[in-house]
Amino acid sequence: MLHLLGVADEHIRLIEDEDWTYQEGPQIITVRRLGDWTVAIEDHGWRGARRKVMEALSRDGGEAVAVLRHDYAQDHLAHAVDGHVTTDINPAYPIDRQGTDPDGLNRHLRDLGIDPAADDSIDNPIPMALALATRITGVLITPDDLRRPVLGAAIPGALH
Repeated sequence: MLHLLGVADEHIRLIEDEDWTYQEGPQIITVRRLGDWTVAIEDHGWRGARRKVMEALSRDGGEAVAVLRHDYAQDHLAHAVDGHVTTDINPAYPIDRQGTDPDGLNRHLRDLGIDPAADDSIDNPIPMALALATRITGVLITPDDLRRPVLGAAIPGALH
C-alpha cells in the first residue's frame, strides 16, 4: 500500500504519537489492516485519493475506497474496482457523481437515507462519506484503530 502511494523504502518506519504532518516537516501516512482491508490515513495529504493511485490499488480484481476531507476545496469519496474508478461522489452534493458506474453506490446512499436523484445538499458531508465507506467495505474505523505506534511513512519535503 505504501509503495502504491509513492512512498520510498527509506521513509517507511514505525509512526509514533508525536509524529504529525507540519507544513515544514514530513508528510505522515499510517497503514493498518482492518478485516479484509488495508486502511491508510494521511495527515493533510491526498495521495490515496488520486485517480491513478485508486486505479493501481484496485487493479487485478481489487477494490479501493478513498475519502478526502479538504479544508479549502471539494471533499469527495471515490470507489474503484478492478483498476477503474467506478463512482466518484461529491459528498456535499451526492447527485454530483462521476465514474464508469456513477450510480453504482446508489443502494448504499438510499440505505443512508439519501436520495441519489435529489438535488439536495448534505450539511455534514464527511460523516456521510465515512458512513458510505463503511457500507462499502464493512469496516468501521474506531478510535482504537487510530492508536499509534503503527507502521507508516514520514515523507520529508512531500507535497501535501
